[in-house]
Amino acid sequence: MEVPNNWTFKSDTIAENFDEHVSEQLPWYRMAVDLTAHIARCYLGDNSILIDLGCSTGAITQALSSTIEDRSIKCCSIDNSEQMIENFQGVGLAKCADMLDTEKLPKFDVCVIFLALMFTDVKQRAEFLCALEKKANPGGCIIIVDRFIPLDGYLGLSISRMSIKNKFDAGAKPDQIIKKELSLCGVQRPSDHALMIDHGFKQWLQVGDFCGYAKET
Repeated sequence: MEVPNNWTFKSDTIAENFDEHVSEQLPWYRMAVDLTAHIARCYLGDNSILIDLGCSTGAITQALSSTIEDRSIKCCSIDNSEQMIENFQGVGLAKCADMLDTEKLPKFDVCVIFLALMFTDVKQRAEFLCALEKKANPGGCIIIVDRFIPLDGYLGLSISRMSIKNKFDAGAKPDQIIKKELSLCGVQRPSDHALMIDHGFKQWLQVGDFCGYAKET
């Protein structure tokens, strides 16, 4: 897939090739999806409500498909790209909308934000998390997997370089790795560990610059 100079999910080409592309760029993607689904499953009882914000093609609900069916779980998947929604292969309702518009979200038991927060307006993230927490039912969970600002010092640089190594080892060509990183400038703004900590999230995963956080509600 040809990487555009300015990255966007509102592209037929990117949406149609998204699953293959993300697996090449993030070779741990499937593992992280499966681990996220495991945590979600632990908080999804019978007749629970699951929302997947920034759902792309629906990998999260795909991974939870048997649980969704067995426990009669209601799913709502949201993405702001019509092209992604047209290529949605997940389970349940999927609609094109702004995930930051929390007023239109249903009350939920589990909310997953998988590799999506980093593409939202930095200035709105703290308010968004506060509003999202008010939509959560007691006993549920909010699960976030995202790219984060690297740690300070040489250790931070070493961990950041791990992401490059992972892509290279997975077969991504060096020029495509560089082009993808440059295309994300101004589009992808990594999340801040401090924001997660301030809102009571606990870290459960890290691969390079990418981390998983979760909070019980």
